[in-house]
Order: sequence, then C-alpha cells, then structure tokens
Amino acid sequence: MLEIVSALLPPLVVGGAFVAGIVWLLRSESRAKASEGAERIERDASRK
Repeated sequence: MLEIVSALLPPLVVGGAFVAGIVWLLRSESRAKASEGAERIERDASRK
C-alpha cells in the first residue's frame, strides 16, 4: 500500500500545482475584466 501511495504522490503534487496555477490565472483575469468594465461604465456615465 505504501508503494502505491509513494508512486502516486509526485503526479498528485504536480497536478495540484497545475490546477492551482490555472485557478490563479483565471481569477486574476476575471478581476482585470471586472475593473476594465467598471472603468468603461464610469467613462460612459461621465459622457452623459
């Protein structure tokens, strides 16, 4: 049993790091889009 766990541990660590990186990237992109949208709304409101 210990052999199986020790064999699966490195791929799980790499997979977890990959998933965490993708989540971090998606969250940062969504924050950038939200702030860009807020700026666009402010510009449109000031034009009226």
